Amino acid sequence: MKKSLALLLALLLCVSLYPAALGAETLSAVTAAAPEWVAEEDYLIFPGDPVYEPERWGRITALRAEAEAGALLPEEGRDWAEGSAGQCYETALLRLKYAGNAGEDEGLAKAAFLSAGKAFEAAESAWYDQGGGRDETYYRLRVEKYRAYLLYHPQYVDNWGRAIVPALDALGMTTADFFEAPHMERVGAETRDMVEQSANAYWSFYLPEKSRLTIYVDDILLQMDTQPQVKNQRTMAPVRALAEALGAEVMWDPETWQVTMTRAGHTVTMIPGETTAWVDGAPVEMDVAPYADQNRTYFPVRYAAQLFGQTVTWNAGERRVDITEDKEGTPAGELEAWAGPMSALLGFSEGGDPRRFGLYPRAPHTVTRRDENGVPREVELVPAEHCRAVLAGWEIGDREDLLAAVEELLETGNDPDFQAAAREVRYLSDSEIARRANRLGETDRYMWPRTKAMWNKWGEKGIRAWDLCRAVTLCQWGYTAGYVTYGEALDMARPAIEELAGTFTGWDEVYENFLEGYYWCLREDLGEKTVWETELGLGYLYLKNAPETRTLFNDDMFGASAER
Repeated sequence: MKKSLALLLALLLCVSLYPAALGAETLSAVTAAAPEWVAEEDYLIFPGDPVYEPERWGRITALRAEAEAGALLPEEGRDWAEGSAGQCYETALLRLKYAGNAGEDEGLAKAAFLSAGKAFEAAESAWYDQGGGRDETYYRLRVEKYRAYLLYHPQYVDNWGRAIVPALDALGMTTADFFEAPHMERVGAETRDMVEQSANAYWSFYLPEKSRLTIYVDDILLQMDTQPQVKNQRTMAPVRALAEALGAEVMWDPETWQVTMTRAGHTVTMIPGETTAWVDGAPVEMDVAPYADQNRTYFPVRYAAQLFGQTVTWNAGERRVDITEDKEGTPAGELEAWAGPMSALLGFSEGGDPRRFGLYPRAPHTVTRRDENGVPREVELVPAEHCRAVLAGWEIGDREDLLAAVEELLETGNDPDFQAAAREVRYLSDSEIARRANRLGETDRYMWPRTKAMWNKWGEKGIRAWDLCRAVTLCQWGYTAGYVTYGEALDMARPAIEELAGTFTGWDEVYENFLEGYYWCLREDLGEKTVWETELGLGYLYLKNAPETRTLFNDDMFGASAER
């Protein structure tokens, strides 16, 4: 027994070497064969796995011999398994043999079955992570895992149908096949009936769900009140749900049934039953016509998405349509790398994610928000509507307003107001400002000294970061709102990005200027506080240090910009 334990420990100690070996070719790999307690047709082999290297396979062979001689589950290492898929699988097979060796010792047998289940689960996970995905090997490991868990205890799994039905379906097995395996005679009739009933109940849910089509926009499932359909081998979706997820505004004429979709200055019109759609007045022929069904107009997903500049992909195995922005031919990476941190603070203040261009996934989704009492609540966010509401707060109600606002920020913004105020005070001494204080209004008493101090610090830079960061944030909100296309948003943001990169040397400097510009325009008396102690200042410090967002604020970007 001590020898067996020593061999097992030696085997486990070499696990840490396996990941490094996964990418290397094995030298003189052995020809693997099933142990005597596993049928050859049930045995799995993992091509190229390091477990088949001669030295490691020698350890497996020695452990098999110990198991055949009656070895029992050792205490050390019984609660875990790690390493390559092949290593974990061979460990699981050994543990099944230990369970059989336990004889009438029910406690030890159950412990071995649980231990085997964990090893099968580790093999399943390792196989998936190594690139096997959800293939036949993955599902066979999954079946073996649940067999072992059932032998351990029927209540170990909450829903047996949900656990085993997808694997049975993938392998073409029945519930009866699940019980055709070694050791399954230990499962009593009552437990078998419970598993069969759970599986039968889940099949009734699983089969319709399996055939269901899903549409994802920016990796978010598009929730619709009616399901997509297939017609003439085309996926058809309710036009309003799809178009609004892409930021389009939809109008329907009840007399003609004409549907009009407007996004980023472009208009698409179509009529159910007609294969011709009109894009800005020009005809576009489709190979399937839209149609009406149960008071919903269905439109071919591929055409609807492509007419708005999107990429559409189809995953036949998952019956899934993915719609994403078509970024081909755009300098997306570099400009998005700047747009994220420039919009981080304003975008985050409105619940956005600065790691994503547009600040939100475009499909409606559930988010957590705090109510007026600070209690977190789950609410549905419709990103296009939300961004239109945010822009409305900036007095931007449509595409033309957005274009004008961004242009104004790029050309002037609030910086001329600061420069004009600075000209009044920059040459005044502190004593002269203090002497005039009695003649000044309440606001001017603290604004004059602040303006002079800011001029001394920033000079001609003024409060330009405040203008430039706002411009880029408006571009992102405008994109998600459907006022501008992705390419337009990048083109509009580019001048602001280039000016910021050429004016400042790091993100702390950018945001100190941004914050001072914001509070200067607000005319708020900060008293003895610095801008870093304000609510917005603390927000920036949080974003800069949070694990999710800190990588956005890379000061090396400014050096790279200077080199160009």
